[in-house]
Amino acid sequence: MAKLSTHYATALRKLAVESGSEDVFLEQANVLHQTLSNAESKRILLHPHIPAAEKQAFFGRVFEGKLHKDLFSFLCLTVDKNREAFLLPALWELILQIETLQRKTRAKVVSAGELTKKQTEALKKLLEKKLDKQVDIAVKVNPSVIGGPYIQVDGFFIDRTVKSRLRDLKERCGA
Repeated sequence: MAKLSTHYATALRKLAVESGSEDVFLEQANVLHQTLSNAESKRILLHPHIPAAEKQAFFGRVFEGKLHKDLFSFLCLTVDKNREAFLLPALWELILQIETLQRKTRAKVVSAGELTKKQTEALKKLLEKKLDKQVDIAVKVNPSVIGGPYIQVDGFFIDRTVKSRLRDLKERCGA
């Protein structure tokens, strides 16, 4: 599935670049992915007994005139070819490809408590400087980390949590 999703995403990215519509594709792919990821949309999209015409009518009601013509055509194509299962992975891959093209990335930060706006901005600036990319940060609170954050960004995992330091100390002491 990943190979076909990547193929679809690459073709869409090329269309976006050729038409100078990268920002439009990125914004609309994010909206599409979010909209089609909810349970009701997935039920309609992936249900084997809902005819293609009904699925396309659903797309028409929800998206026609609101999407770039190439993205709307892609939605219809996946239904025509009975490849609805590839739609969400392809949209996510498209988002990642355009973000990479535009030197953007996402960071997931988990900390024991809520980060202040000042802390989040400082972390964002530090990551942007180190990665030489625009960074979008999503912060999640998990009290079990006890203190300190862990960060996932661009395939890297930085763990500065008290929980991991205690675990490391326990391992070194042989307890």
